[in-house]
Amino acid sequence: MSRNKGSRNAILRRIGLAFALVVLLAGASSAYGDTILNYQISGPDSFSASFTLPQNPTPSGGNELAFYFASLPVDVNGTWTNLKVTFYSALFGGGILGSHTFDLYGRQLFSWADSSSTPTMDSGTFDTIGAASGSDRGLYKVTVRAVPEPASLILLGTGLLTLFGVRLRRRFA
Repeated sequence: MSRNKGSRNAILRRIGLAFALVVLLAGASSAYGDTILNYQISGPDSFSASFTLPQNPTPSGGNELAFYFASLPVDVNGTWTNLKVTFYSALFGGGILGSHTFDLYGRQLFSWADSSSTPTMDSGTFDTIGAASGSDRGLYKVTVRAVPEPASLILLGTGLLTLFGVRLRRRFA
């Protein structure tokens, strides 16, 4: 009887480890698909702004030459406000469209596959001309960094806790 109990515990351990492996692999694959990009922008006269977008966002309108997000929460100099944020494919833009807009000029900020209906936002540090929100036109530095989606972190944590629980169960069995 003790031999059956030992073999049953071994099977349960293997099932638990297999489950933990599946959870970890699912977390790793969803972390890529859920990537969020954090935009930090600095410019003339101590101008700073920040906002986040998914790596493959769905714009409110436009195409591969110019697309926009109609009402995106943006932290401008420490104050959150909803702005129309527009991305243009050219380095130089036609000007600032008012205090409730934010224009980013530069094809290097995104790529657009011919078969895709949405852009793929790029990460890195870029120089753009003409980005502002009620501020002067000038040279702006845009730093784009990937941050993991909170759901991916929760999934990873769940997998690690499962592995820890299996290890504890093995120790006390």
